[in-house]
Amino acid sequence: MHKFFPFLILFSLIVSITHGCFLTVPWSVYVLSNIPDDIVAHIKSGDDDLGNHTIPFKGNYNWSFCSRGDNRTLFYGYFWWGSKFQSLDLFNKELEKFCSLNKAGRQDCYWWVRPDGFYVFPFNNTFSEFYWKFIKPWG
Repeated sequence: MHKFFPFLILFSLIVSITHGCFLTVPWSVYVLSNIPDDIVAHIKSGDDDLGNHTIPFKGNYNWSFCSRGDNRTLFYGYFWWGSKFQSLDLFNKELEKFCSLNKAGRQDCYWWVRPDGFYVFPFNNTFSEFYWKFIKPWG
């Protein structure tokens, strides 16, 4: 075990440096729109304000970050679709667990915004609606 430990540390460092994160997990979050009109999303965290983004029908907005490693990384969003509005967490401790695939390197979390609400899944699989986890309806 002691001979394996230096290799494990070296591998973790290479993966972290390659993805721009040092000893933390690199993440990408995608917001995919299946709304027949443009939607506006304002994405924020405690450290970053990613601003307003107009997402067209079948379009997406995505961003990447390094998780803090303490299960306290939080990104949230405000969404507008015409007169409809919704706010929700897009990345938190529970969503990190749900989207994590226990693989080395970058992890992904996909949001699918539909007329009936917001869904999340660790893969971009809009061909099969069955697997997506429903999180919240439009307000």
